[in-house]
Amino acid sequence: MNFPVVLDIALGLVFIFFVLSLLASEIQEIIGTLLQWRAEHLKQSIEVLLADNARDKEQSAQVLADALYESPWIRGLNQEAKGSIARSFRQISHFIGRVYRTVTGQRNVFGVGKTSGPSYIPSEAFSNSLLERMQLGSLWQLLADDRLTNFARDRVLVPVTNILSDLKASTGNEFLLSAEFQQLEQSIRQIIEDFQAGLVSLSESLDRLVNRLEEFAHMAADVLPENNPLTETFLRRLDYINRGLASSATERAALLSKLQPNVAHLLDVFNPNSSTYAELNQLAQRGSGEAQALLDRLGKASLTPSLQASLAAIARKVEVTADTAREDVQQFGRELEKWYDRGMERATGVYKRNAKAVALMIGIGTAISINADTFHIATRLAVDPILRNSITQVADQVVADSSGDLNGNIEQVQTAVNQALDELPFPLGYNETVIEQQLKAEESWPIPFVPRRFLGWLVSGFAISMGSTFWFNVLKKVVNVRNSGDKGS
Repeated sequence: MNFPVVLDIALGLVFIFFVLSLLASEIQEIIGTLLQWRAEHLKQSIEVLLADNARDKEQSAQVLADALYESPWIRGLNQEAKGSIARSFRQISHFIGRVYRTVTGQRNVFGVGKTSGPSYIPSEAFSNSLLERMQLGSLWQLLADDRLTNFARDRVLVPVTNILSDLKASTGNEFLLSAEFQQLEQSIRQIIEDFQAGLVSLSESLDRLVNRLEEFAHMAADVLPENNPLTETFLRRLDYINRGLASSATERAALLSKLQPNVAHLLDVFNPNSSTYAELNQLAQRGSGEAQALLDRLGKASLTPSLQASLAAIARKVEVTADTAREDVQQFGRELEKWYDRGMERATGVYKRNAKAVALMIGIGTAISINADTFHIATRLAVDPILRNSITQVADQVVADSSGDLNGNIEQVQTAVNQALDELPFPLGYNETVIEQQLKAEESWPIPFVPRRFLGWLVSGFAISMGSTFWFNVLKKVVNVRNSGDKGS
């Protein structure tokens, strides 16, 4: 047997494997669509991510994942079918999925009463859903509002009220600076309201408090008599209060760190023994309906300890990388997106491995169902020059008609393959001729305990599982080598 014949046999085998791989790929795609493998794997991957691979926390992670899927950010991604035909197909798909889960005993990962879910969730949608579930933005605003209000009262209004009372008692004038102090109170209320409305940042609100106190000192200096010991004492005490707010950049930064809740501090709210939880609980006890509602929602968040640990690690990173405190929650959201993306990269690898195993089973099943025996196919190609030449000619034509890669010419390639299936007498199937040839080959088979046909099916199954893209690329290379040899001869 010379080299061109060997090359033709190899080309024939590769072409047949390519044809069968196309068939197996279509079968796998149909099964995956009917059983919603991608959507199921995505939901399971999110549950694993939330549980941090802790098996004892799987149920809590499932509850949290179900809640995230109810978020508008994710619920809107599960597009329902349009039109009667599409809806009918989707109902059939859901029915097949229910039957499959009933027979296999698998859990419905989409939740009770749910039949489907999105096959893809962007990282931004996941991050926003989790942030919404944890209520970190609302918690930050609530605690910051309360801290700023208490700060303005305890560090500005109360001290100024005390020194002003002393001045009035010393001068005997109960109306001294009353209008100016009312203006100061009104200004401070406006500062707090602006911050609560999100119009200014916490840092800007602190600067405004300092400026209003300075303005009050200037008005007091204009109203009070000059060169009066009581006036000088009052102004010095005002200056002391003012310097206590932000005497330097370092002091100002330290003061801001006390007023603003960082993300790590916010995450402590899920621990009933933490200072953050106690602070929120005190707000609720003081009659804050928003704080009580927030406590109720946080109690249903179902964050597992492992998830809290992962989020705490992300929060510590945010503390280092965030430029300003106001960006903490936003930066935390961006880090959540990266964390989700890394988890989905690992999940993609798992899905590919699972898909490879499924492709192997489908490949073996395809080989058995159509009697694709590699040893028999190779034997027929070796002894039947008409069959060999017919397959090689069709393989050449398929490659020539689909210049480029398989993905870009899939329809064109499939058309050519369909024509080949109609015209070529492939050595496949369970017809009488093929069975007789296989039985005759068994007589000289050296392994008595393992049927030759069985091993041929296994080899074909493994080959089919390699995928149509792999065999198409091999097919192009073999055709190019063969054609180069023909030109040189």
